[in-house]
Amino acid sequence: MPASATDRATRLLESRLLDGSWPAGSRLPAERLLAASLGISRGTLREATQRLVARGLLSARPGSGVYVTDRLHGGLASPWRQLLSEHPHLGTDMLEFRRVLEGAAAELAAQRATRQDLARLRALIDQLARARRAEDEAAETALDSALHAAIADAAHNSMFGYLQSNLLLMHREHIAQNHAGLRTGERSVAQALWQQHHDLWDAIRTRAPELARERMYAHIDFVTGQLAGRAPAGVPQRAGKRVRPSP
Repeated sequence: MPASATDRATRLLESRLLDGSWPAGSRLPAERLLAASLGISRGTLREATQRLVARGLLSARPGSGVYVTDRLHGGLASPWRQLLSEHPHLGTDMLEFRRVLEGAAAELAAQRATRQDLARLRALIDQLARARRAEDEAAETALDSALHAAIADAAHNSMFGYLQSNLLLMHREHIAQNHAGLRTGERSVAQALWQQHHDLWDAIRTRAPELARERMYAHIDFVTGQLAGRAPAGVPQRAGKRVRPSP
């Protein structure tokens, strides 16, 4: 049976959710504008939206609009949160998996990043530099996660975005539960993490896929070593030219 207009509209909306055009918490464009941009009627859009609301992917707020829920990226983390709290050694397994996943994401990002992706990464690197100069550990931690998410998005593979968001959430919780904040009171560690992120950005910006992958590996290895209390708090391994946040 041929797909109906509502079926096709639903697929269009799903594609926008999958490719990151509308992140969790964002408000969809006004109905009239969105219908026009998709080339469908407002009635068809309304029916497609209602389908996604029923599935929990969108949330309609009377008088405010339609918003993206976090359900698309929330299915994997939930059953693992309690396991991580009760079995802290699982954090090592998670980091090992992150190494493989994020190495591949960095490699693809160096190949596929658009100008918009590079601008987003550049802005995050600039914000990280400002946070490092101010020694604002809370901002650095938040921007760290945002940068890794942006790299996953720049890979332009919807599965990377899904897995990455869940892994980063679990990783942050794992660190919090074990009181092992990487930057807390450790200026040399914070500087090393800044350097690693700058080097990652540089490899992606210069379209060096293999180098981007290796630098992501080095970064995850450093984090793993710090959490295990094994790695030195000095200069990151296999890093590029040392760069300090500019004043």
